[in-house]
Amino acid sequence: MRLLLGIDVGTTSVKVVATDAAGRLVREGALRYPTTTDAEGGAEQDAGEWWRALREIAPRVVGGDEVSAVAVTSQAPTLVPVAADGVDVGPALTWLDRRAQSDAATVAALAAGRNGADAFFGTAKLPWLRRERPGVAHAAHRVVSANGYIVARLSGAIALDDSSASLMQGFDEASSSFPERLAEVAGGLLPEIVPSTAVVGTVGAGAAAATGITEGAAVVAGAIDAVGSALEAGVLAPGGPLIEMTGFSSVSMLAVPTGTTVPGFIHARHCVPGTDLLIAAQVTAGATVDWVNSLDQAADLREDPRLAARPRPSRLTFATSLAGERTPTWNPRARGIVDGIDLAADGVELMLAALEGNALALAGDVDAFGAHGYPVTGVLATGGGARSDLWLQIKADALGVPVHRAERGHGAAQGASYLAGAGVGAYRIEDVVSGAGIERTFVPDADRHAGYRRKLAWAARLAELNAER
Repeated sequence: MRLLLGIDVGTTSVKVVATDAAGRLVREGALRYPTTTDAEGGAEQDAGEWWRALREIAPRVVGGDEVSAVAVTSQAPTLVPVAADGVDVGPALTWLDRRAQSDAATVAALAAGRNGADAFFGTAKLPWLRRERPGVAHAAHRVVSANGYIVARLSGAIALDDSSASLMQGFDEASSSFPERLAEVAGGLLPEIVPSTAVVGTVGAGAAAATGITEGAAVVAGAIDAVGSALEAGVLAPGGPLIEMTGFSSVSMLAVPTGTTVPGFIHARHCVPGTDLLIAAQVTAGATVDWVNSLDQAADLREDPRLAARPRPSRLTFATSLAGERTPTWNPRARGIVDGIDLAADGVELMLAALEGNALALAGDVDAFGAHGYPVTGVLATGGGARSDLWLQIKADALGVPVHRAERGHGAAQGASYLAGAGVGAYRIEDVVSGAGIERTFVPDADRHAGYRRKLAWAARLAELNAER
C-alpha cells in the first residue's frame, strides 16, 4: 500500500495519520509531551521532544508500507531556532508565550497588517530572542515554525509555509513577504516563504531510518493546524460551517473571502485560492477542564454522570482565561474568575461551569462575527473536546445553532495528509475533501439558550475585570 502521511505537532501531542490514495484513514497514533511555563508569561517546549515522539509513533503508523509523501501541520505561531542542518539550538517559543509584548508594539510601528500587536503572532519573538538570548540567536541559522521544524528534520529543507507566515504580525499579503525593515529587526532569521502545498524536499536516509518513513518520499511544506482541521472538515470555500477545534485551547475558524478583516480576531491564509480563515481562539479551553479535573485525584469529573443531571445554566459563572486571553481582548494578564461560588459548590459544579465558560466565550466571538457580516448558522466540532456529548450540547444551547460532531474527527493530521497528496499531484484537494460526514447533531434547547444569553451578558461583565489587570 502507498500511503500519504500527515503529521500534526499540537500543543500537547504529536499525532500521525496515514491515509490511502482515496483519502481514507489507514492508521493513526499520538504521543504527548509537556510545556514549560513561568509566571512571566513564558511557555516553551523542547522541539527535540516532538522529533522523539515522531520517531516512536511513525514506524507503527507507517507499518512497513511505502510512503509517497508527507506533510506537517502544527500549533502556531510557535517558533524554533535551528542550525543550518535543521536541528534545534534552543527551546521552541510557543504561541502561548507572551513575553515579547513590548516588542509587538515595536513591530506594529514598523509594519501594519491584519493581525494585531501581540506576542502571540510570533514576529515579536524574534527581536526578543536576539535581545534576551543572544547566544541562541547567534547559533541559529533561521527560526522556523513548528511544522517547519519537522519538515527540516525529515528533509533538511528550511522554509516557512505561507499560512504560518500569514498568521504572523506584519506579514504583507500583497507581496506575500515580510517588509525589509521588519526582516532587519528579525536579524535575518526569517526563512524563505513557500506555498503550503509546495514540495520542499525528500525524506533523507537518516530520517527514514529513524522514523520508518520511506527514504525519498516527498516532503510538503504543510500549514497551521487550522488549515489541516478545515481540510479534514471539508471546508474549502466561504459559506461553510464554523469549524470548532478544542484541545488544550479552543480554535474556531470560518472560511471567508480573501482579504477579510475583523478587528480583534485572527486572520490566516487557507491553502486554496480565494479563501482565508477568520479565527476565534481561547487560550485555555481543554486546559481549564483538565485543571479542574486535576483538583480531585480520586475521580474523573469529565465523565461524571452527575454533570448532565445538574441544572443548566449552572449557578456559577467561570471566565476561563487561566493563562491570558486571545480573541477578542488580547490580554496576556487575564486570569480565571469564578463567580457565585459558595460552600455548597462542589467539583461537579465547577466542572460544569468550566464547560459553560468556554461555550460562552465562543458565543461572544460568534456574535462579533455576525456583527461584521459573517453569521454562523452551524458548527462542526472536531478535536478532543468533540468527544463530550454534554460539552457539545452546552455549546449548541449557548450559541443557539446546531452543533455537529464530525464523523472523521481525526483532526489536523488527517488534513495534513491531504496536503501531502495534493502536493505530489495524487489528487486535487477538492476531489478527496468532499465534506466531513456528521456522526451526531446537537440541537439547541430554546429555554436553555435564553438562559445562556442572560448569562453571556454577565460573563462579559466579569471579563471586564481582567481589563484592569
